[in-house]
Amino acid sequence: MESTDAYFLTSPASTLVALTWLYLAHCSQFQKPGSYQSFDVAGFPVFLIRGKDDKIRAFHNVCRHRAYTITRKETGASTILGCRYHGWSYDTTGRLVKAPQFEDVPGFDKSQNSLFEIHTYTTDQGMIFVNLNSGEPAAFDSEVVSSLSGFARMAGLEAKSTWVVGQTLSGDFNWKVGVRARHLDVYTSELHRRISELSGPSTVMKLVRSITRKSTREEYSSFPTTLIYSFQYVELCLALSFFPASESKTNIRFDTFASSAVNEPEIQRMSEVLKSATKKLIGEIELEYQYISTKQGSLAELNSTDTRRILSRLQEHTKLERIEGVQILPAMHKPKGSTLFQKADQQVCKELDCVGGGSQNSSQNGTSPNALDW
Repeated sequence: MESTDAYFLTSPASTLVALTWLYLAHCSQFQKPGSYQSFDVAGFPVFLIRGKDDKIRAFHNVCRHRAYTITRKETGASTILGCRYHGWSYDTTGRLVKAPQFEDVPGFDKSQNSLFEIHTYTTDQGMIFVNLNSGEPAAFDSEVVSSLSGFARMAGLEAKSTWVVGQTLSGDFNWKVGVRARHLDVYTSELHRRISELSGPSTVMKLVRSITRKSTREEYSSFPTTLIYSFQYVELCLALSFFPASESKTNIRFDTFASSAVNEPEIQRMSEVLKSATKKLIGEIELEYQYISTKQGSLAELNSTDTRRILSRLQEHTKLERIEGVQILPAMHKPKGSTLFQKADQQVCKELDCVGGGSQNSSQNGTSPNALDW
């Protein structure tokens, strides 16, 4: 493998995703106040949630006190989000509303301990993008707005579209190999096999036939993580997102959206078909990654616009770090708090940990799951 290939496959994704507007979800996935969805993007645990004011916001999925996870499920609904460690609770705007044992701690200020909010941009079509830069990010690209608007208009994707089905799977490959623009041809063999199991003019049958016919589908690449497909005769859109988990592990999220409601039996059948097809795709990419990572192949074989853009961004940031002489972490937040509070905080936590007995004691003694759960 050439040195550039090795750099491309082993360089961390955290910086790239922290500086880029990333597509995460569609507003139809959040039906009511408190509806949330969690993601792990290049080691950044984040979640989206619809507020009581109907606005969808994004936050780092860590408590401001001891960085414990706030939303422990991938999807759910709650207007109050609580941390199980010391009981800190937040509302749908990320504001700290409850901090047991801490209200009287000297120097403690609730207003300075809200969840770390992440920049969001929601298009007119309801597509939600985030930017993890802790500073002021670059403005959302107007050219992207225009091209995405044109695609969405052709695809029938709107803010009032219906989310049909979605799931997150994982694969053993580097996300940069998976995310490059690719047609759905790899789905074809699996879907052709499933056609024989389907009958009648169902939505699922129409979707399968649309995917397997190049002439009836269009694709849109949302750099750097997502590919979106529309299908001419079925009024459905399919989004495939490749979220980096590690150098050799990727989380793949598929979501399907419709112009109108789809009945429950069809949703179940569609879920089974798309899950099976996505697993087939993952298997193909894993083989491709093994071929490249074992020095049998070269990234030249993956030549695409997105591949070149990713490599260029990584090289630019590495050059900047060399010039500055320090590692640059654009997503890092610096917690606020007085020295007096920090000292008192350590004492309170020490006392609470003693009362809780510690996670090891709890697990070994089989105590209540409500005990400190590390």
